Formats: sequence, structure tokens, C-alpha cells
Amino acid sequence: MSAHRPMLALALLALSLSALGCQPQVGDKCKRATDCGLNVIRQCDVSQRDSKGEGECIVENCSFGVCPNEAECVKVYASEFLSITCDPELEDIPMSSEGAILRDDCLPNEVCLPEGLCADEIRARTSCRRKCKTDKNCRSNYKCVGTGVGGLYVAPDPADPIAENFARICVPRDAD
Repeated sequence: MSAHRPMLALALLALSLSALGCQPQVGDKCKRATDCGLNVIRQCDVSQRDSKGEGECIVENCSFGVCPNEAECVKVYASEFLSITCDPELEDIPMSSEGAILRDDCLPNEVCLPEGLCADEIRARTSCRRKCKTDKNCRSNYKCVGTGVGGLYVAPDPADPIAENFARICVPRDAD
């Protein structure tokens, strides 16, 4: 019986290693959490299902530079709240000798985005999303879009938080 233990251990090791090699990637289709793996690193985001009712595998709450190779960490601001205009060049900048802020269109919990809209930092969400160069790099029912507008940005680099980084990621096509 003890002669079978090394074989059993070797078989279990091979099975474990093969399971690691078949991990779903960020951007793969899913309908439930287990479609993205069993280790809770990747989740199934069904908040923006495609026209087939499928979500995508993502990594939630990422930060700059920590996503898998196929992905980019992006910060998404809730677009339904992007309605108050602001001037990103003047917002929250002291303009008087007393330090009074002369331009303050956004609420204290908001940031003035480069496109001139106030966005709620509390509701902003970061996640790893599939990188792309063209629509061909995305799965069907998805398209390749650039960050930097519409509340979709590359997560800030802690070493240079004011740098405006740019990436292209796959997002669901609008339902027709």
C-alpha cells in the first residue's frame, strides 16, 4: 500500500499544476463566479452583461501595475452621476493670498475629471480589464475603447498620481 502513496502524490501534484495552467483570464466570458476560477482572485462581473447575457472575469479593487499581463487596472466613475461641469484647471486651487478657493464646483467627495465633469470618488471602482489594440483583441459582443474620457481612466500610479496614463480595454458593445 505504501508503494502507491508516491504515485498518488504525483498524480495529485500533476492535477493541481494542470488546474493552475487552465486559469481563466481577465476578460473571459462568465455567468457565475466559478467560471472565473475557484481561487476567488478573479470574479465574474455581470453588472454589464453583453447581448448574450454573459459577464466577464475581472479582478476587483486593483491598483496601478498589479493586474495580470493581459489586463490593465482601470478606475471607473459612475457615469449616471457625471452631470455637474467643472474646470479641471481651476477646481480647488487657492487663488487668493488668504488661500480662499475661488472655484469649487465639485462636492468635497468629488474630483474634477479632465473632461470637465465632477465625479464621485466614493462610488468609483477599480478593476482589472482586458487590454486590447483593436476590436479583434476582444471577444465577440465586446469592443476596444480608450480610457481618459467618460469616467473611464487608468488607475493612478502612486509614484506619479497626477500623470494621465492611457490604455485601451475591452468593454461590452451597447445592446441594439
